[in-house]
Amino acid sequence: MPQSSFSSLKGIAVILSLTALSACGGSGTSSTAGSTPTVNALPGGIWTGSDSVSGLGITGIVDEAGDFHFIRSDGVQYVGTAATSGNSITASFSGVTQFGTAFPDGSTHGTGTLMGTIAQRSSITASTQFLTDAGTSTGGSITLTFNSVYNAGSSLAAISGNYTEPTSGDVISVTTAGALGWQDAASGCVGNGMISIINANFNAYQVQFSYGGCTGSAAVLNGVQFSGLATLDNSESPEQALIAVSGQGGGLNYSLVLVLNHN
Repeated sequence: MPQSSFSSLKGIAVILSLTALSACGGSGTSSTAGSTPTVNALPGGIWTGSDSVSGLGITGIVDEAGDFHFIRSDGVQYVGTAATSGNSITASFSGVTQFGTAFPDGSTHGTGTLMGTIAQRSSITASTQFLTDAGTSTGGSITLTFNSVYNAGSSLAAISGNYTEPTSGDVISVTTAGALGWQDAASGCVGNGMISIINANFNAYQVQFSYGGCTGSAAVLNGVQFSGLATLDNSESPEQALIAVSGQGGGLNYSLVLVLNHN
């Protein structure tokens, strides 16, 4: 996967899955009595690389608190929270397949753990364990490289404007106040929500929205509250936005990934 763009994710227009997502973890500074406090590496970044199991590319958004959404190029999304201790990094996460697809054993969801080392704003090397809901266990490794687009900062002025989802042609608008809205012509779904700044120094945004007016098979999305992360890649032409969120409704959990072109 290219280190500087989301181009390998362009085929992921919308990903929905009826499987559970969970997260845990945290980060900070630790010390023991009489010792020098340990400075923990900051996990935040836009991270790109690949995993050894599938050989596929991965793009991830991680905020300064360690909350992350990683998207594999086949549409599998991994959601969790990373914790650091010095240059060590650990995480628990859930993985969910693209709607209409499954892992080789037929399941669409699983849980995993990650353990390795992090060089702040540089690289992550870690081993992973993943267990699908059908009971298949796999172990592998990931190597990720920090993408300096994370250092571009964030602002409502930068994120505002109109975006086009290339497959459906739907236009998503973001106002200078951060209000998010669009309508899907095929399903009738109307999305409304907000994009907000997490830390103006870094290119990661908090996203929240809900659906209404959905018809047909999409009606299950009505009232679902989605939340997650977004980032902008201004090294692409046109500029791209990557949005990765999860939500729950009617006892079911959903995963949604959007790769959008900034008009």
